[in-house]
Amino acid sequence: MLIGMFDSGAGGLNVLNACKKTVPRARYLYLDDSAHCPYGNKPKEEIERIALRNAKLLFDAGCDVIVIACNTATAAAATLIRKTYPDKAVIGIEPAVRPALSSVGGKVLLLATPITAGLRKYPDRVIVGAEETLAAEIEAAYPNAEKLEALAEKTLEKYSGYEAVVTGCTHYAYLIPYIRAPVFDGADGVARRLKAVTDKLTGG
Repeated sequence: MLIGMFDSGAGGLNVLNACKKTVPRARYLYLDDSAHCPYGNKPKEEIERIALRNAKLLFDAGCDVIVIACNTATAAAATLIRKTYPDKAVIGIEPAVRPALSSVGGKVLLLATPITAGLRKYPDRVIVGAEETLAAEIEAAYPNAEKLEALAEKTLEKYSGYEAVVTGCTHYAYLIPYIRAPVFDGADGVARRLKAVTDKLTGG
């Protein structure tokens, strides 16, 4: 089974690694769309066009399933891709807000791109941090640990009163080692969903 995956750069590699651990027997094709990085500060219509093109490339390459390894592209374009390919398996990634709220009694900080922050409604206990340039800054800093640590510090000092952090962009996972609070990431949820889908397609 060939699984296709796309993101606007290195962020989706975290999702790829989680999926390979959970579904190790599959083959993977990763589309690094760094030419359009970042997605998060683009209009929804442009993200739809880019994401639909990426999905077509992956399905034309023979992929049985595609994973949208990007919160922004999922929020903006997953519905359109599923409508365009109704007979195909399309898996998106969602911010792990619900697990975070279940684990702490206080507020949760959701770090997200403007698209992810604006296209969904979140409970009152969620502090929504819409970061317009952070994904691009992380892409430029990766894999320099000192630069990534500085980005984490600069970003988090803007917020207060939270007990946990949700990374609402796959690029933000590279900041997790430098966040001094419980962090909830959506990659494992995607991997579990992928296993369920591939088990169904292959008969378990």
